[in-house]
Amino acid sequence: MTSIPATVVIGSAGRRLYLIDWFRQAFDTLEIDGRVVVTENDTTSSSATYGDIGTIMPKYSDPAYETALLDLIADLEPQLFISVNDYELLHLHVNTDLADRMRQSGVLVPGVSAEWQRGCVDKLRMAQMLTAIGVRTAPTVTGGDGPGLSALASCTDDVVVKHRFGSGSSGLAIVPAGRAEEAVAESLLSAPAKSGGEPTADDVVVQPRLSGTEHGVDIVGALHAPGGLAAVLARRKLRMRAGETDKAVTVDPAPFAANSALIAEAAGLTGLIDVDMFLDEEGRSTVIDINPRFGGGYPFVHLAGADVPLYCLAQAMGRDVGLEWSRYEPGVVSAKYESIRVAGRVPVTPTSSVE
Repeated sequence: MTSIPATVVIGSAGRRLYLIDWFRQAFDTLEIDGRVVVTENDTTSSSATYGDIGTIMPKYSDPAYETALLDLIADLEPQLFISVNDYELLHLHVNTDLADRMRQSGVLVPGVSAEWQRGCVDKLRMAQMLTAIGVRTAPTVTGGDGPGLSALASCTDDVVVKHRFGSGSSGLAIVPAGRAEEAVAESLLSAPAKSGGEPTADDVVVQPRLSGTEHGVDIVGALHAPGGLAAVLARRKLRMRAGETDKAVTVDPAPFAANSALIAEAAGLTGLIDVDMFLDEEGRSTVIDINPRFGGGYPFVHLAGADVPLYCLAQAMGRDVGLEWSRYEPGVVSAKYESIRVAGRVPVTPTSSVE
């Protein structure tokens, strides 16, 4: 009987081909015969044919998704499943019990508790949850909260407007406080609504523009001990592009350790979450957003020496790799660049020649 290779499944890998490569390298480092399986909904996604196995799945909102996913897990018997799509994560951890069902079948599925998963997709709720555990965060009101907008205008010159249920930096605008209502109306034109119906001003949030420098922080939780802090990895953002960090420099994670420990414990964290924090001149960090997955900023610490894919895979395989995976060099500046690959082919209709 042929043994099944060790397997990691990356759901909705999208443009993150580097993540596939780094899990492959982790298998090599551990000297394990393994494969990286990629699931995608779009046959022409750049990652759909980049994994060792590529599987086209129904969209997470399709009733057929559940059966397709569980059949895939039963067939491939993976040790580890991760997704890098916010909405797929919400479906797996909150809207269904699919994450728990995969765990019951022996698959390591990193993440946060269902309560915190809900909070991560609702920026107003997230601000309330962070405040409740003693983590500094930006005061947050909805675009429909007139008194709240007036209170913000009285204490800040500029405000940040963005989608309440958005992903990345969707609907983002930074405007003078006196233009908040105008910016809310503009952001509302593309805002997703919680109910799935027509969005209202309450589907947009407004926060004061914070002073200080913006950082991306990866909080890594122990995979077999929910809430235990395994590592904090940080970089200062130097340039943004299309809502994602485009250039950054790695920094000492110490100023972010206290907030990271509070979040990890409260969220029951296992694996990696991507957190945006501002650091002011007094060394205080303030959380402004949480993405419960590998984010676009992780590569900056990986290139400086950290190796979270190795840690995750080792945990899934019962291997001890010590603490070297969490160590990286501060002061390393990295920048993203463009690349391209053939994603597929479509039938071509012959055209008749003109004589």
